[in-house]
Amino acid sequence: MPTSLKSVFGISRNVLKSYVDRQQIDEDYQDKIELTDHHIVIYGETKVGKTLLRKKYVTKDENTIVIDCTKGVNLSDIYTQILYKAGIEISESLSKSIEKCTKLDSQVEANLFQFIKAKVSGESTEKELSSETRRVNLPNTVSVRVAEALVSKEIQFIVLDDFHYLNLVDQYLLAFDLKMFYQIGLRFIIIGTKINNGYFEKFNGELAQRIDYIDATRWSKNDLLEIKKRGCRELNIDISDDVINYFVEASSHIVAVYQQLLFDYCRESGVRQSSNHQVILNDLELAIKCNKLYYKRISEEYLKRIQHIADGERKGKLKLYYYIMKIVLTSNNDVARKGFSFQYIYDNLLQIHMNKTINHGALTSVLNHFEELQTKKNVFPKVFSYYDKRLYITDSLFYYILKHFDKENIDEVLPPHDFQLSFNFNN
Repeated sequence: MPTSLKSVFGISRNVLKSYVDRQQIDEDYQDKIELTDHHIVIYGETKVGKTLLRKKYVTKDENTIVIDCTKGVNLSDIYTQILYKAGIEISESLSKSIEKCTKLDSQVEANLFQFIKAKVSGESTEKELSSETRRVNLPNTVSVRVAEALVSKEIQFIVLDDFHYLNLVDQYLLAFDLKMFYQIGLRFIIIGTKINNGYFEKFNGELAQRIDYIDATRWSKNDLLEIKKRGCRELNIDISDDVINYFVEASSHIVAVYQQLLFDYCRESGVRQSSNHQVILNDLELAIKCNKLYYKRISEEYLKRIQHIADGERKGKLKLYYYIMKIVLTSNNDVARKGFSFQYIYDNLLQIHMNKTINHGALTSVLNHFEELQTKKNVFPKVFSYYDKRLYITDSLFYYILKHFDKENIDEVLPPHDFQLSFNFNN
């Protein structure tokens, strides 16, 4: 049977035949699965291969429950889905207990949310941190009952994919349950963006040395070249070094972009499945055309998201969201990959903003509301997240957008007349 192009290159929910092990990352993950009993967090921007890494190495279907944390899901939903997928009958009393112990009084939740948000963003003061022990008591959870039911079914692993869609308060509550799950022998594999090394320990210090982190972001040039090598072998083709080097550079080392460019290039070259005779592909002009078409195809939607964010809150007199987006679009990829620090944004604001007396508090408030604004504007999936006093890109495709965005034409994306400021400096 010929091998189809769709099973070799492109973007797929399945493990492609061109999948390669990234020695340091894949082996580290496999070791943590086989040689430890810790919870595992796989993190990185979207579309870098986190879920495929989990699928390739994790566990037998019969002892693993996989939950997709879709938009709007809460901790009560997660526990209910876990029990349902394990084939455990949920009694009325257990259902009520789950709901009661994972939902807080609205005022308690609002206060707790502000506390957690300040802690994650890095804006907590020493006084606030020292008073953490005096926060309102959280309700006892039903995690013990859930865990015991799962152990009786010989469940070993719970996978939470797209964990970043779970709200901060539920993430915080889960962090305390994770210690109990660890003690009883259930392991969680958590996959998401907006997480970094030590994330859960910020919520619950007792998770130290009970949870390991895998950064799945990095793809080296050698990794990308190996994808080409394996894929070409499957299709019985060869792609010239000039074309591959162009795609590696053009993709900004984003594996999803690289895979899609290879798919588009093969398809445009007439390769839809493997053939009996080797085919040589070396049309660099076609490669450049494929990249331009791909950028055109996805940039329109991404730049609309930027416009929505730049629009900010119409009542905002300083239009800081507009100026922050202008800073983002005119920064280079090296800065973007490290995250835009508070100081970097502030220094650049002072250079380009009409008001030269912007205070730290105004900028802090805007940055702390970045996620809420994206939710309000229906920017989905979210492009940015602010934590540890940095504005991070959480969607890896945006690095590709930044690489090919024509900075000279920024006013076409963010027209100044749409974001006019009106100051009354006499007030």
